[in-house]
Amino acid sequence: MSWIEDAINELVISQEGKINSRIACLEKDLEIPETEAIAHCYCVKLDGQGNPRTKDLVDFIATKIVDYSIPKKSIDEAKESFIRTNSTDKILELQAKAKMLFTDLKQTGELGEMLLYVLVQEVLGFPQLISKMSLKTSGKLHYQGADGIHVHFDSKDDTLSLYWGESKMEKTLNSGLTNCFNSLKGFLLDTYGSGSVQERDLMLITQNIFDNTNNPKLEDAIVKYFDLDDDASNKLKYKGVCFVGFDSKHYPSNPHEKTLADIKKLFEAEIESWLKTSGSKIKNHVNLEKFEIHVFLIPFPSVEDLRNQFLKIVSR
Repeated sequence: MSWIEDAINELVISQEGKINSRIACLEKDLEIPETEAIAHCYCVKLDGQGNPRTKDLVDFIATKIVDYSIPKKSIDEAKESFIRTNSTDKILELQAKAKMLFTDLKQTGELGEMLLYVLVQEVLGFPQLISKMSLKTSGKLHYQGADGIHVHFDSKDDTLSLYWGESKMEKTLNSGLTNCFNSLKGFLLDTYGSGSVQERDLMLITQNIFDNTNNPKLEDAIVKYFDLDDDASNKLKYKGVCFVGFDSKHYPSNPHEKTLADIKKLFEAEIESWLKTSGSKIKNHVNLEKFEIHVFLIPFPSVEDLRNQFLKIVSR
């Protein structure tokens, strides 16, 4: 393992598996037929009374808004201030700043983006390369570009992989997958250059990379991959990470109505259909099936209820 790989791995913000008390793995690392994509399927766990832990899941995700929204350099400075002064004032300032960046638009997709952020780091171990929320000029607006950009370095051939992220939380799996791959296709298929889909995001990465890594040596190593005049740019690979949340009637509506084993059995019977649908949606876009894409699929009792719960928390 090279020092670059070590440095990138150190950017991962570990949740120490805490999300696993809220969601259960149905199956992961599943091949999506006739594609290079890989599926990871989960469901929401039930508490001791047999109720889905949806509200608790949203509460947990909301505690990550500073990690998700604020560049590493600012977080490191707040940590140093706490160690030096024993005061949490700088940390609380970051929390207030992070909340101001979130939109209050009813159809916001920011909960899905944060779920994708947590899952990619927790399951795949790929850190976020840029805090896109910190680039917003207003909490009333959505950031234009990919929903997330994660990174992985392979020391075997010195390649740097950018994982372009897209998330969708919609009523049906079919519409969620359709819209997800419609959004993702340009980031993977467009040839980089002037006017390309990736151009603005790549420019923002190079302009803000120090704030997001707080490591000058790593910054110097990574920017070479984005410099078209450097041969290292030929070793920059595009890949994808997706999260699709959708409604399901399999969850219990009353306490002690079903067990986790009951709902897992129901969902596991549907996985083959999920994979088939995912594959067909990918293949709707010529050559998209040739790219490595990690697809996280999670059914919920109600996507709309989750979104409303999240809006209440971040608007407090």
